[in-house]
Amino acid sequence: MTPALSVLLFGLLAVHSAHADPGAPGVYYQRHGEGWFWYQDPEPEPEADSEAPDTQIPVPADPVAALAAFQKEIEVAKARAILEPTDENLKRYLRLNRLAMHRAGDFAQAWQRAVWTTPALDTRLTHPVNDQAVQLFNDERLRLVDNFLVETAESHGLFFFFKGACPFCHKFAPILKAFAETYGFHVIPISLDGGTLPDFPNPRSSADVAVTLNVDTVPALFLVNPGGRAIHPVAFGYVSWTELRQRIYTLLNGQPPNPLMQAQMTGGRIDATE
Repeated sequence: MTPALSVLLFGLLAVHSAHADPGAPGVYYQRHGEGWFWYQDPEPEPEADSEAPDTQIPVPADPVAALAAFQKEIEVAKARAILEPTDENLKRYLRLNRLAMHRAGDFAQAWQRAVWTTPALDTRLTHPVNDQAVQLFNDERLRLVDNFLVETAESHGLFFFFKGACPFCHKFAPILKAFAETYGFHVIPISLDGGTLPDFPNPRSSADVAVTLNVDTVPALFLVNPGGRAIHPVAFGYVSWTELRQRIYTLLNGQPPNPLMQAQMTGGRIDATE
């Protein structure tokens, strides 16, 4: 190195040292207290706006139009991002999608608050979903049906059509007999072939009644109200105890009982929401 170059080099070094920022990362030899491996968190960068200006969609006075415009904006952004997957297009779609999720979350929370604070809107008060509440609900429903059938048996009877040669009639007869004894129904057995059943050894033979009621399938069961002279078909073929109970109740009431609604109508309450 020539003397002239040496002088120039040392001069540049002196100028740089005089103007260097002691706190600059590169000037580590002027910050002895920090050591070689001293770590400092970088200055936090300013946070960008969570919603870019292009996501600020004007809200029309019509809320339906506003929602449609927002959904349309998302669809357009998505299509553009798929067809032209540039950073700008993808960021725009992601911002709009995030905004949509935020709005959906706000709506869901508002929905829950409205339902929880307005009993008339809470379907759990009439149709529980909790396991214990469902069990209690079903137990109460059975109790209501049983009580109703006991009351119904005071004013209604049952016509039972069968054939002694019918195996299904033999299977159904003991179920019907136990059902009738439990709730107090009077059963009039009617044999269509002159045969008998162990559970109904003394049937009547009345082909005229069978013709009048169009009985062409056995076993057949009819609910009869002598006072109102009303006859309702209940079942044709083999049915279970549970089906008999549900059919008779629904036949006279139109739908199964709802203990929660009936409790509220009578001033009582079954808390099935906990």
